[in-house]
Amino acid sequence: MLGLNKACTLLVGVNSFLPQSAAFSIAIATKNHGMTGKMLTMAAAVRGDDDAVVDAATREIRIMAPLAAVVSSLSSPASVVSPANALPAANAFESSLQQNFPGALSNSAVALRVAAALRDRGFTSTNTLFGSSLCSDEINDTAESLVGDLQNKLGVEGVFNLGGLGGLPFVGISGMGAFTSHAPVNGKIFIVFGPHVGISADGTVGKIERVGKKSPSGACGAGIGAYKAIMATNTPKEAKEAIGTNDFQEEYIIQQLSTRLDELKGKDPNNESITYVTNKMYDLVWEMLRSEINAFTTKPDFWGSVSEVTLLGGIVVNRGHGDTPGVPGGEDFYQPLMLKSLTKDGESDIYGEVFSDFPALARPYRAAKYV
Repeated sequence: MLGLNKACTLLVGVNSFLPQSAAFSIAIATKNHGMTGKMLTMAAAVRGDDDAVVDAATREIRIMAPLAAVVSSLSSPASVVSPANALPAANAFESSLQQNFPGALSNSAVALRVAAALRDRGFTSTNTLFGSSLCSDEINDTAESLVGDLQNKLGVEGVFNLGGLGGLPFVGISGMGAFTSHAPVNGKIFIVFGPHVGISADGTVGKIERVGKKSPSGACGAGIGAYKAIMATNTPKEAKEAIGTNDFQEEYIIQQLSTRLDELKGKDPNNESITYVTNKMYDLVWEMLRSEINAFTTKPDFWGSVSEVTLLGGIVVNRGHGDTPGVPGGEDFYQPLMLKSLTKDGESDIYGEVFSDFPALARPYRAAKYV
């Protein structure tokens, strides 16, 4: 034993494949200017005489010298940035996420909370019909996607895809009718919905790294494309007159957004403007979905076969899915804005039961506001 009394945890492992050396790993848990739980892992190989014949004092110096340098760097002011303590690239993404979509949680965290709440309400793998109205972009259909995680945690076999471009439920009344008719007898319906937006590794809202692409591309392309088309026209009337039939989903988005983006006129596209557009896209998704759902929940015989409809609404925030060097990737995020239950007795807000511990989302729906 070295007899060290240090404010750290020291783990020493001997590597038998390196003669006359000791390989060790040091894990330090410390506080740095109010930041708790900061972990540092350092690996080093200390060459020298056989440890069996080197005195304890020498071994202590060899081990503690590099450790002292690390501890010293941790105690320096946070404002002093050097290559040794510079923030990782992921923080640009995280900073932009927190600033533009406060309260957003990882997909797995959202799925864990929502699935637990649904189980408490009697949703099971055999009585639940699951539908999603998210954008058809492939980045929303990965192994780590919110829909996939919810499906696994709920144990349901399939998911009915209601969404088209931008996450709008373009299946219409016919598609919604087909969907609701698939509900188990006296079963329950769960729908997750919302638009999506990318944030690149450098924190740019509306961009994302994709597999095989050399540079980030737009997400959501439908929402951003509509925004650019509207900004390029002089009046909302001109935007509406450009609508035809060859690209009806995008043209519908342009039409519906054309009267909602007046605050962005004359402003250059930036993180705030794309965030504003994304919130307006959420409005469009919810308005269309609500209309389609109401067409069936208001029918006298609907509640004879369905006991509950639960709606989870929010904004999907995608992060890099590419193989670009320096892009850490990882789970996407979801900013939950609505969680409500519909039954024959009316509507109830259950948002607070699941997300009340997030001050940034104190209200079930955060109205879009340009900052």
